[in-house]
Amino acid sequence: MSSWDDDDDTAAAAATDVELLKRAWRNEKAAPEILRFDSPLVSRVREQIQLLEETLDDFADSGVDDLVVSLYQMDLDRTLFLLRSYLRLRLQKIEKYTMHISRSDDLLSRLSQQERRFAKSCAEIMEKHLEQSVLSKLPYGYDSVTRQSLSSTEDDMVL
Repeated sequence: MSSWDDDDDTAAAAATDVELLKRAWRNEKAAPEILRFDSPLVSRVREQIQLLEETLDDFADSGVDDLVVSLYQMDLDRTLFLLRSYLRLRLQKIEKYTMHISRSDDLLSRLSQQERRFAKSCAEIMEKHLEQSVLSKLPYGYDSVTRQSLSSTEDDMVL
């Protein structure tokens, strides 16, 4: 089996995972809530990106036709853009719905470890900001981020 056959097998696997990543991106974009993070898919796509980068380096060293190199580079750029867009979309949802996500175990379980840390950090920063800028200036009993007043028995503020 030649190295070209190996490259073709790698390209076929990459195309499949890229299609799965496209589907995950479209689903995430269309869903009102954050969806479950597909860690195995993202790991595979990252490995394929690494493999494509190594292949491009090998092509540059061996003097492969510029058109072939250009096509591989275009495929790499497309895959990188798609992965970054997927991750950026998830981070935007986490930023927008930080308080809601941080208070729901179901939604937190959908996040990756890094996203959980990010959500926790965003929630802490948001609460600190609201405390310093608004809540500290309100009368006693109305100084909660999650409750309308002291008489509220549960978290009734929508964030």
